[in-house]
This record gives sequence, C-alpha cells and structure tokens, in this order.
Amino acid sequence: MRTTALFTTILVLMLFSSAFAQKLPDKIRGYKVHNIKVAVKDQTGQSTTKDKTDVLVKLGEPEVSIDGLFSVAIEVGAEFTAMRQSGKVDFVTFQDFRVNGIALEIDEYNSAFSFKKNLPISLPKPVRSTLSIVGIAKAAYKELIESKKEWTVTGTVFVFGKFDRYGFSFKRVVPVKIDMKIKNPLTD
Repeated sequence: MRTTALFTTILVLMLFSSAFAQKLPDKIRGYKVHNIKVAVKDQTGQSTTKDKTDVLVKLGEPEVSIDGLFSVAIEVGAEFTAMRQSGKVDFVTFQDFRVNGIALEIDEYNSAFSFKKNLPISLPKPVRSTLSIVGIAKAAYKELIESKKEWTVTGTVFVFGKFDRYGFSFKRVVPVKIDMKIKNPLTD
C-alpha cells in the first residue's frame, strides 16, 4: 500500500509541473491550444521550477483504497493559485502517464470549477487514478532489482476551460507536458 501511495504522490506532482512547447493541433475538442508555465509544490514545500510561473500548484495527501480484486484506487487533492488571470476549468484529461515506465490510468476530471487571479482554490474533488495489480507487481519488482535514487515521471495533462484576460473570456486547452525526475520516496 505504501508503494501505491507514493505512486499517487508522484501522479499529482506530474499533474502541473511544467509546460513545454509541443507539436499539437491548433484545437483539441474545440478548445484552442495555449501554453503556460506551471510550478508544483509537494508536501515538503519544494517547487519543481524556479522560473516565473503562471500557475502554482500545491499537492494534497494521497488516499489509497482497494478498487476491486485487481486494482488500487488513488485519489489526490490539490490547491492552486493562478497568478495572471481568472477563469473556469471545464475538465482535465491525462494522457500516457508513466512512472519509471509503468503505466498509470488516470480518470478524466469532470468537476468544473471557477478560480480568481491570485486567490488559492482547492479542487472540488480529488483526481482519481488506478494502478492495476500487474502495475503494482512490476513496480515492486523494479524497486527490488534496480532501485534508483530518482524516478522518471512522464505524461501529458490537458486542462480545458475558459480563461479571462483583458475583460474577455477565451476558450482554451492548456497542455502540460510532464518529463521530470523526482526523488525516490522509498529510499529514506
């Protein structure tokens, strides 16, 4: 269970760590693609970036539960502050998330919410992910055979919403490309 909780923490770290320019279509699901810089603070208060950011995210504690016979559900909340604009997030999707090459299934986040510039807001409900029993076994095996000081986290988060700027509301999707290394939480 501890391994699953650690994967959840990693998952949330991945959600909003940094955005990079990427080859994407001009529109996804009718939303125009827009890139911004995002920083994440974990429970220790360490940030993933030192650059000026448009959004700062603070992660919550992961909650782990058994989700049937062959998987574990992981839920993680977060609080964020938008530094430059207000708006409304319609939904969030997650694509191809992996921790050290092990796939993580993350449910589409369909709880819409509004936010104001420079005011912290908590997600209305936590982000839910699933790790299959096969994924747990692979992770445990990799940790036993080749434990690393740092874990590689990859994937892409797409934040769909309407963002206010200069008195106008713009329908945008913000892609957040994740390719980061985090400290192995099992090596304490």
